[in-house]
Amino acid sequence: MKWEACGDRSDGYVWQCRKQINGKRHWCERSIREGSWLENANMTLEEVMKFTYWWCQDLDQWQIKKQLGIGSHGAVDWDMFYREVCEVTLFEKREKIGGPGKLVQIDESKIGKRKYHRGHVVEGQWVFGGIEEDSRKSFMETVENRTEETLLNLIREWVAPGTVIVSDGWKAYANLGKHGYIHKTLNHSIEFVNKEGFHTNKIEDHWRQMKAKLPTHGRKKEHYSSYLAEFKWRYVYCGEDLWKVFLDDVKRIYQFK
Repeated sequence: MKWEACGDRSDGYVWQCRKQINGKRHWCERSIREGSWLENANMTLEEVMKFTYWWCQDLDQWQIKKQLGIGSHGAVDWDMFYREVCEVTLFEKREKIGGPGKLVQIDESKIGKRKYHRGHVVEGQWVFGGIEEDSRKSFMETVENRTEETLLNLIREWVAPGTVIVSDGWKAYANLGKHGYIHKTLNHSIEFVNKEGFHTNKIEDHWRQMKAKLPTHGRKKEHYSSYLAEFKWRYVYCGEDLWKVFLDDVKRIYQFK
């Protein structure tokens, strides 16, 4: 199998195989996209690479669409694909944060606003997360409620035993000390830093950054987890070449050789 120029294909190249089998000449031809993440793409390879590069540079979807002259549906589909890559990558590389001697701030926040549209009430989405005070290690999860059972299960999943956990006084956190954590609280109605010097400034700033990155129009509740994945992916790899990071992630997920 070798790479050959081909004038009758939009990509300009195809894979061709020419050999003798049982004395007979065998010839076959395959698209250079077959078996890859580009197989069903309707854009040219140049357009795909430009879209991918500009997305990695955090250009707005509307800007990319305008530059490439593509339709809204195609732009939305590609944007969703990139976010799915972020989700898979973060899932494969997930690890607990915190541990003995480590401090983790936890908090819940609501994204989206209650709106009335054609007589229907649309609720926002609760998000629960935590972040290490002295690193960029963090987690974010969408949740349907803020009960002790829901939040404690996520804390056990994401935060290592022995961690010093700092939170507000939400009742769901009342029993953290019984589950292997050292729990410090503060009352946000009267203080931003408690008497011991503990605060939740970093997680609150994390929420502000996340909300600033959410699309302002056309977002759907079922896509919030992918929006969070993109935000965290960019946060984790901040300072790195995201173009290279993304292509490495795609290569690993699709097992390119």
